Amino acid sequence: MAVVFTPNILLAKPDATELATNWATNTQLADDNNVVITAQSDIVLANYTPVITAQTTPPNIGAGSCKGEYQDLQGIVMGTFLVEFLDPGITIGSGEYGISLPFVADSTFHNVGTALNATPGPFTVIGDSYIYDNGGVATAFACLDVVTVGGVSYARMLTEAHTAPAKTSRVARDSMPVVVGTIDKFSGQFIYKRV
Repeated sequence: MAVVFTPNILLAKPDATELATNWATNTQLADDNNVVITAQSDIVLANYTPVITAQTTPPNIGAGSCKGEYQDLQGIVMGTFLVEFLDPGITIGSGEYGISLPFVADSTFHNVGTALNATPGPFTVIGDSYIYDNGGVATAFACLDVVTVGGVSYARMLTEAHTAPAKTSRVARDSMPVVVGTIDKFSGQFIYKRV
């Protein structure tokens, strides 16, 4: 059978001559292509361990955990993270927080920042997050933007929707919107193009 292959996922299709000759009897070709489509779309989740850092001094999650998972769909990375703080040993660190992503973001596609500071800038929003404060009511939804510092891309939680009177930064940091304590959590989901 004379075939050509589509770009991207390489599906086989009959060329014009073959199609005109055997268009009604090409069921095997459809079966083969279904196998290719299934293989290309059935991408398992991969685990990664995100790192939470800060502009000046990273926080310590104590006995808590950092976990994440993602899919890499031909260079488009989709995933989630969960950071849980748990006594003993929690420290809040100093400065604006960032949570590492599994791959470096493509700065030719996204507008990527270069510092973990309070300047949000016109950076690309890559997802959203939720800040859970177990000890109070200062939970907040936040969008995630992306910065790359020292060859690592980080998601930053922009707390634009947070309206607490003590709001001191546009980016989640050591003392805003919450001072992290035991059972507090940061969770988020992201989608971005990797390098």
